[in-house]
Amino acid sequence: MTTRKDIADRVIAKWRDLGFPIDDHAEFQALLTLWIRGDISVDDIRRRYVKLLQERYRKRTVPDRRSPR
Repeated sequence: MTTRKDIADRVIAKWRDLGFPIDDHAEFQALLTLWIRGDISVDDIRRRYVKLLQERYRKRTVPDRRSPR
């Protein structure tokens, strides 16, 4: 019987073999673990991951107002 972990491992290996970067950050790995355990759906991973990427982008593009000019 194929488990969700088997599926995740196979998909990640395939994408890496094709040269696509895989997010190794703890936040993404936590989402993946929740899916493997059956706590969230793939759609939930997608929605949460998009939100996570948007937050990361905002943090990188918003100037630090505390720094002197």
